Amino acid sequence: MKKLLTTLVAVMLAVVSLFTFTACGKVEDEKAIKTAGKIVIGITDYEPMDYKDENGKWIGFDAELAEMFAEELGVACEFFEIADWDAKTIELKSNQFDLIWNGMTASDKLAKEIDLSIPYAKNAQVLIVKSGVTVDKDNIKNMSIAVEKGSAGNNVAADDIKVTNINAVASQLAALLEVKAGTSDGALIDLTMAESVVGKDDFASLVIADGISYGAEVFSVGLRKNSDLTEKLNAFLKAKYADGTMTELLKKYQVSLNVDALK
Repeated sequence: MKKLLTTLVAVMLAVVSLFTFTACGKVEDEKAIKTAGKIVIGITDYEPMDYKDENGKWIGFDAELAEMFAEELGVACEFFEIADWDAKTIELKSNQFDLIWNGMTASDKLAKEIDLSIPYAKNAQVLIVKSGVTVDKDNIKNMSIAVEKGSAGNNVAADDIKVTNINAVASQLAALLEVKAGTSDGALIDLTMAESVVGKDDFASLVIADGISYGAEVFSVGLRKNSDLTEKLNAFLKAKYADGTMTELLKKYQVSLNVDALK
């Protein structure tokens, strides 16, 4: 009986595999998305890329591009807020959402786990401190630095600067709140977010440390490994750069992000 059950399980897995992969080994994400009538985009609250307006609607540079891609596919666009950025690839693989589209820094490590779109923008990491604080670049490693767990800022703090006291929190916003509260001396976050929120409203007491930035990095969209949507998404990104859509979005959201990665 045990042998029979083992054989049945093997047959079932083979059938699932046939339905999951096309003849060329691609994961049939497009078919599944069109059957569902929607594409689910994994994001975090990350102004100016993905954030909510006064009515609770997700907007931003990435959010608008994602909605345009959904329209091209002929499906609705739904946003899924990722609670733990460090678990993003696990949730993508388990079908919690279909794409990670959130100013995500591309890396060799990520490329081993998931598919990455062509780079569509350039970014860097900057240090945020309280206004009036003087920073000695050579002494940053001795500061208490808040970062989003699993982020590019986390990598820079641990690997490049070798900070001894890293405060890894759930999001970049949470990292800023740590500095505001005085529980961390500084925070390493994306330049794009820093330029949008630092020195304003809730973060009026914070500043971008002058002359301190790290890493030339690029943003990519994350897809499941071997997704049949990868080529279509790449073509979409190239088209939106070529027709001026990305430039218009940069103006709309007042982002100094460099999108020339698509040249």
